[in-house]
Amino acid sequence: MNELEIINLISKNLTYKGNAIKSIGDDCAVFKINNTYLVITTDMMFKSTHFPDILTPFQIGGRLITANVSDIAAMCAKPLGIVVSIGISKEYANKKFIDELSKGLNFMAEKYKCPVVGGDTNKSNELTLCGTAFGLTDNPIYRRAEVGDDICITNDLGRVFCALKMIEMRDNGIINKNQFNKLMEKYPNIMKKLCEPEARVEEGILMNELVNSCCDISDGLAKDLFYIGGFEIYSEDLLKAVPEDVLEFCEEFNINPIEAVLNSGEEFELLFTTKKYLKVKEILKKTDTKVIKIGKVIEDGKYLDGNIFKFGGYIHRW
Repeated sequence: MNELEIINLISKNLTYKGNAIKSIGDDCAVFKINNTYLVITTDMMFKSTHFPDILTPFQIGGRLITANVSDIAAMCAKPLGIVVSIGISKEYANKKFIDELSKGLNFMAEKYKCPVVGGDTNKSNELTLCGTAFGLTDNPIYRRAEVGDDICITNDLGRVFCALKMIEMRDNGIINKNQFNKLMEKYPNIMKKLCEPEARVEEGILMNELVNSCCDISDGLAKDLFYIGGFEIYSEDLLKAVPEDVLEFCEEFNINPIEAVLNSGEEFELLFTTKKYLKVKEILKKTDTKVIKIGKVIEDGKYLDGNIFKFGGYIHRW
């Protein structure tokens, strides 16, 4: 089975929704409280699948906060707080690791103004981190695009794909450790995007009233685009989202840069649709954030350059 099949099966059985106005199927669950909305999300990470060995304990803690807060940003909401549960294996049950991990949690929590306010610790066979973040907004933005919307992303994509490709080549013996270290030095921004990603919180809040739908790019554009509905995107525009270092890396290792853009997960940029593209572009200048238009929302079908678009990105399989 894959994770989508598992989620669909679980969703069929979770028929009781209580007072939730949005439950499974978006970046956050949503509850209305008086005249505002509480948004809630959770994200779980394991050592074997989420923490490459180049990450420091500080960066591991920071990535957990960013991944959770990014879902709050995808609702164009303001973070309020987060609780963190930690399953600690024998390998990591030492003062140095826990001290640095918790400092990383705190550093990113302070950056997003999203304090860690509690959680749980337990013994585990594998290092496991789970965050549950919550935020507030007067206007939650769902994955609910309108036909005719422009499809846009913030900043650029592809660096995480390239960073993981470096690690994959090292682990498969295509490059040795010395060559890997030289690549890390040659492409520092590629490695930084993997090790120290940032959630687009301020951007989400600023464009709240200007967009019709939004999600964060966590599993790769080729998967996250399917939340929109019908779409037509164009390679020419996708190439505008490729930074120079990714183009250089792709040329060096004979990789199609479009593949890198479409399949780069845990970027935590925002994918959104709007009929006010120029206004969004102007308002996000306040954060030095680029806005790149990559296509249009259409009534039916999913296309890249007129050809049927294939589902991609990252998905857990068993």
